[in-house]
Amino acid sequence: MSLKIAMVVPYFQPAWAYGGIPRLAYGLSRALQLRGNELRVVTTDALDAHSRTSAGVEQHHGIEIHRLSNLSNQLAYQHQLFLPRGAADALEAAVSQADVVHLHGWWHLLNNYALSAAARHQVPIVVTPNGTLLPLERKLAVKSLWHRFLGAPVQQAASRWIAVSRAEVNQFARAGIAADRIHLIYNGLDLGEFEELPERGSFRRQEGLGDAPMLLYLGKLTPRKGVDHLIEALSRLQNPDARLIVAGNDMGVRAGLEQRVRSLELGERVRFVGLVTGERRRSALADADVLVYPSSDEIFGLVPFEGLLAGTPAVVSDDCGCGELVAQARAGELVRFGDSTALARSLDRLLADAERRRRMVSRGRAFIQRHFAWPRIALQTESVYRVAIAD
Repeated sequence: MSLKIAMVVPYFQPAWAYGGIPRLAYGLSRALQLRGNELRVVTTDALDAHSRTSAGVEQHHGIEIHRLSNLSNQLAYQHQLFLPRGAADALEAAVSQADVVHLHGWWHLLNNYALSAAARHQVPIVVTPNGTLLPLERKLAVKSLWHRFLGAPVQQAASRWIAVSRAEVNQFARAGIAADRIHLIYNGLDLGEFEELPERGSFRRQEGLGDAPMLLYLGKLTPRKGVDHLIEALSRLQNPDARLIVAGNDMGVRAGLEQRVRSLELGERVRFVGLVTGERRRSALADADVLVYPSSDEIFGLVPFEGLLAGTPAVVSDDCGCGELVAQARAGELVRFGDSTALARSLDRLLADAERRRRMVSRGRAFIQRHFAWPRIALQTESVYRVAIAD
């Protein structure tokens, strides 16, 4: 029997500037809809630092999307403070018709409006924080107060919790969530997105890199992403021709990183290209020799697996949830977070061995096809919904 599912997420397709959650919520919604379920998504008009999408109701591949207008786009993007107009009414309408409510992310008021509606209509709640449950990195005092007054009621009411890595299972346990309420389901990937890649070398030509060894960091620029350690590692590489492309939206640290590049006299060896999306993003992933993901406190991390689908192996910090899977697949190397010397050694090894890189990619692609395809993830998630409904 098909299910009526209310998805609640503060940003949704095509708000790729907000990172992994909008991509994951969309991929899951699409896969669940293809299984015959009825999807209503309640989200906001957040798009990126400067733009919004159109508020209102739309149909997208069979998914009904309710976009609510944020009071301030700047507050939404710079401070992750989403103040959507009409949230109570929109969630009342969506939840009242649902068999289950699925909340994505943690630090936003949509969850609380959904909680009120779910309590009135006795609809079970499933939560996927995707690494956001515990306060990390910024505004720790504010987040502590938020959790006490706004997060705790949602945590108490939630029927089931989906962790996307073993690291997040441990995080849930530290937060006091009972083990029998936790389900481990990895994040999914759209394998079809990488079946046809852009012409090889197109990104290199755009950036004037020629045949130089290319390292790629792709992600937000925040303190815990470890880009400062990557820049330090670049200065220690044996190969002076290697170039580093830093691709991602700045969340306040780019100026400091650029100053570090200057102090190490790396000059044109490091290039900041901003947020890349669509074909240019796939082109960057395909043209890189090695993708580097040096983050800390990263619960999953999609980018290393997208790199593998594009033909590029990764060096990953051991503090990333995806690290255990990269190691299991033997599709890259792990280094200790913050150890620039070890990171440089790992990069030197991979840059010097093209055949080893090809073997890693082959193993990684096979692993991804077995574990991360959206039809598999949707089936697992639907099983959790049915358990929550039966509770």
